[in-house]
Amino acid sequence: MEGGSVKEVNVTHEEVVARAASMVPFLREKAFETEQARKMLPEVYERLSKAGLFKIMLAPTLGGLGMTLPTHVEAVMETARGCGSTAWLHSLIGNQNYLVGWYNRLAQDEVKATDESLFTCLVMGATITADRADGGVRLTGSWPYVSGVDNANWLMLSAHDPDDHKRNLTCLVPKTSVSVKDDWFCLGMKGTGSKTVSLDDEFVPEHRILCFREAEQNGIPGSVINDGLLYRTSPNSTVFAFVVAAPAVGLAECAIEAYRERLQNRRNARMPSAQSEWSSSQQLLGRARVKCDIARATVLDGAKDLMNKLGEGERISVEDRVRYRMAMVEVVRLCGELVYELFCDAGTGVMMEGSELQRAFRDLHVLRSHFVIVPEFAAENAGRLQLGLNPTGPFV
Repeated sequence: MEGGSVKEVNVTHEEVVARAASMVPFLREKAFETEQARKMLPEVYERLSKAGLFKIMLAPTLGGLGMTLPTHVEAVMETARGCGSTAWLHSLIGNQNYLVGWYNRLAQDEVKATDESLFTCLVMGATITADRADGGVRLTGSWPYVSGVDNANWLMLSAHDPDDHKRNLTCLVPKTSVSVKDDWFCLGMKGTGSKTVSLDDEFVPEHRILCFREAEQNGIPGSVINDGLLYRTSPNSTVFAFVVAAPAVGLAECAIEAYRERLQNRRNARMPSAQSEWSSSQQLLGRARVKCDIARATVLDGAKDLMNKLGEGERISVEDRVRYRMAMVEVVRLCGELVYELFCDAGTGVMMEGSELQRAFRDLHVLRSHFVIVPEFAAENAGRLQLGLNPTGPFV
């Protein structure tokens, strides 16, 4: 895999995070152009792919590094310091690439046969019902918000099982089968290319169909050929909450850096002094730094805790799933609030196009809209458990 390149061995967590950190100046330089293009730039794709940042959690049998969640989310935090759109794709594609390792051997062999760097898009939450066909299903319909589809070579698109609408099927489909509607015009995360894709009576064979919930409960087909915690017992919706939250921490870091620079340079004739001398702004900066440190530690500690439990053979309990998700919701809330406060205090200059602080503000507020971290659902379940009630709703 990976275009015929030799698989890396013995790469460490520190090396991967350092690679991501080294990208920050380049990504920052390309961020405005990325927004204008409304998709990942070819040179950005090439740099991240060459550094192996899309294959951190990808199974080694598919050409990946076979590393775990803490490495992935910490690397994403770094790329988000440079460009939120790029980090969003880095985080999601890395997650979706590892999920290809859940499919059976035949599906994975098809993916490997393309001999390209894997870049897999995913849309869950089916609104479409598949049609039953001999040896598989047929799909007709449209799926919105397919982040990174311009760079994709495989997509995982969900649909209701025609025989049981409560059963969600995730179908692995080659990019060549879909048509793409160029409709991603958004407030933030402009460079993610999260466009709508459509299929017209596309046949998907049985070996490229998977019910993730059933696989998690009854056994992951790919575990036969992929040796690793993420391909054996991983609670995929819990992992996804970490994947969504990680870019928020890096965006908060970006905003703090931009705000600090703004304070050091902002002055005009109507101001009593340079803003760096204002006590209120100094306090705001001090609090923002600590809040961001708390958010970072919460994500990393939670990811390590999750992997430790899996490593010890524990089944992740409902209580733990609710706790992890609630923690990620609070991380995103904390990051969003601190960026909002910095943005409001920084003056009219940050309202101008090209402002890093403005871009972080927009990106974070789009990120907060993601369904997996809707705060009301997560908080309700966290409260219900404390009252001895069963949780309800999605992602439990």
